[in-house]
Amino acid sequence: MAEYGESLSDREREILCLVATGVTNREIAYRLDISVNTVKVHLRNIFTKLGAESRTEATMIAVQQGWVQVGGDGQVPGAQGVAEDEAAVARLQPPSGTRRSPLPRHKRIALLVAPLLAAAAMALTWPSDSPQPRPAPDLPLDRPRGQPAETRPEPEESPWRERAQMPTRRAYLALTTVEGHVFAIAGQTPEGVTGAVEIYNPEENIWGRGTTKPTPATYVSGAAIEADVYVPGGCNGTGTPMRIVEVYDTVADTWREASPLPEPRCAHALASMGGRLYLFGGWDGDEYVATTYVYDPQADVWTEETPMPTKRGFAAATPLDGRLYVVGGYDDEMELSSCTMYDPQVKSWKECAPLTIGRGGVGLVNLSGYLYAIGGGGWTSYLGFNERYDPTKDVWNTIETPLVEEWRSPGVVAVDNTIYAIGGWSDGYLSSNQAYDPLPFRIFIPVSQR
Repeated sequence: MAEYGESLSDREREILCLVATGVTNREIAYRLDISVNTVKVHLRNIFTKLGAESRTEATMIAVQQGWVQVGGDGQVPGAQGVAEDEAAVARLQPPSGTRRSPLPRHKRIALLVAPLLAAAAMALTWPSDSPQPRPAPDLPLDRPRGQPAETRPEPEESPWRERAQMPTRRAYLALTTVEGHVFAIAGQTPEGVTGAVEIYNPEENIWGRGTTKPTPATYVSGAAIEADVYVPGGCNGTGTPMRIVEVYDTVADTWREASPLPEPRCAHALASMGGRLYLFGGWDGDEYVATTYVYDPQADVWTEETPMPTKRGFAAATPLDGRLYVVGGYDDEMELSSCTMYDPQVKSWKECAPLTIGRGGVGLVNLSGYLYAIGGGGWTSYLGFNERYDPTKDVWNTIETPLVEEWRSPGVVAVDNTIYAIGGWSDGYLSSNQAYDPLPFRIFIPVSQR
């Protein structure tokens, strides 16, 4: 395993030089005739050896060491001419064609050039606590590439195991459980927004199909109350948030509409507790918001309660010990490590210990009195592990992840004593079905970068 201070291999230097030009992992893999996952493993080792926490910081170190030269015009060789290619996608656009990077290349180059020029005039001081923010554009944040990412090779002792893959590759889907079955609903695929309903039986490890959701949606969440799965809002195929609330009857395999949301929302966090739905934050079409909406299915009415302390979308929510925990998210500038608790009895918020890293598009489940934060990372932070929260100690510990660098918006649920993380985005839309048995749980301690 790589350690801080260890020399880079020839291959690692080669990859670092390509990183400095602003190319993507897939482009690096193509040029070197290796897999994308191999590139990710090399990058993880490079970051560890250099003590870097971002691609920009690793590039700065490479320039200081003389591995990468800056041209007379202040450009890294090979990076010229990319601004024109992506100038047209700087604004919000519907998902189509090729996936947009979390930051357009011309802005990434600007981020590279500014610190590189400064490095020539003064000694470099490396950040020690958090990665450099790389603001992502407004919704939608990803555009399909058409190829799934590879799963990180699993060591024999890994607590993660691959189960039957979901038939449809997708991310930003609604995933929930009813009577021991997992329901994967809607989301975004390489072909666009979908309303597909696929049903997983963990006991038999097989998938079936249900009646398609009438209104396709992405950046959506789902929650179950008894045998009904509620899927409120979401974005349509043009990236516009919706008010519609559709309800899937898992017994009759039919859909119906419920009272619409007070305002359009997508990329929200959703959880059910005490026979009610709680919808937190999200994107309203103009900005990320902090609103809290509560739905009473008996009265078929939405009401507004105390807003979150922070505006955000792409967070995750789950109940624990009579409170609703809302974790992670994205605030239009960076991924958040925030952890907050909502008490519906007194309608107030409290802070809990933050995540180790910022996680946008994170999945959150409650299992045996612990919270598990799965996935997230890739917009402004690097995913190297998942996390487990002990509410009695108010502390997060790291646990292993089957994918590295980025794994955004998988559907995450718990059935019996097993956590299932299904689909998501990691350099492509995924169909993977990763199962994690935390009993007895294993704590993963990553190698220190300092």
